Amino acid sequence: MPRPIDPNRRQQLLEASIDYAVEHGLSDLTLRPLADALGVMPNTLVHHFGGKEELLSAILNGVRDRLQGMMRAEMQHPGSDPLRGAWRWTSSPERLPFFRSFFEAYGLALRQPDRFTRFLGRVVTDWLVTPDVPRATLDLAVLRGLLLDLLTTGERNRVEQAFALYLASLPTPATGTSATEV
Repeated sequence: MPRPIDPNRRQQLLEASIDYAVEHGLSDLTLRPLADALGVMPNTLVHHFGGKEELLSAILNGVRDRLQGMMRAEMQHPGSDPLRGAWRWTSSPERLPFFRSFFEAYGLALRQPDRFTRFLGRVVTDWLVTPDVPRATLDLAVLRGLLLDLLTTGERNRVEQAFALYLASLPTPATGTSATEV
């Protein structure tokens, strides 16, 4: 009779696996090096996750969930501009490794949508946090595009200027005019 899976141990292994993936990437992830880094045998990971595919799926969802949870906690500050706060939070140097993994996971999921339906089903909608969905969609696209640019080039000043230009082009809430027209 197989041993029952301990949900607490599974969660500990998942959190450690996410940390490993953020540091080492997802594309070359294999069970043996991961297990060695976690101080367990590969069959321990198989026991708790069912195999590499299931573990990879759990890691992808875990990276997204972790980022989203951190972001939501950050955005709870009353009176803060959500868009500026989102950019400041996502583009901070300490979060860039998480977003590098996030975009890597996004690419893997787009390549194999049948394997990662849960990830793809929530990767956009979970981040649309304002009632104005078209505007939130545009904001999300701009933030992700600028973040990809920053991760690719490392040119923070240029990317920050582009973000400031985007903000200046937005209508002000009270008048409906753009910030540059005021």
